[in-house]
Amino acid sequence: MADGFTRLSPQETLDAVNAGTAILLDIRRIHEFDAERIPGALLAPMNELQPHALPTQDTKTIILQCRSGGRTAALAEGLLNAGIVDSIAHLEGGILAWKAEGLPTICPDPSRAVT
Repeated sequence: MADGFTRLSPQETLDAVNAGTAILLDIRRIHEFDAERIPGALLAPMNELQPHALPTQDTKTIILQCRSGGRTAALAEGLLNAGIVDSIAHLEGGILAWKAEGLPTICPDPSRAVT
């Protein structure tokens, strides 16, 4: 993995977002986000992501999040290797790890929960 890539645990992610030092971008598809999401996460579907529209990193770290961490790791590496960002983080294990630690989610219909 390229330099500038940081893997964060669910608790580290929550702490950074709560401290106002990070922005959490959920890169899953819209239907996945609608089914269940992390409170405060912003939807930025990977297949529609416009790299030039990413938030600046002057004051906040960008943390990418998906279901299990695979998509975010690939996207982070691509953004770093292309020189689009100097540093980026991802939620290791995605929303599945978040849920495994008992952290809160927004899930309007439990029958559609992420598993």
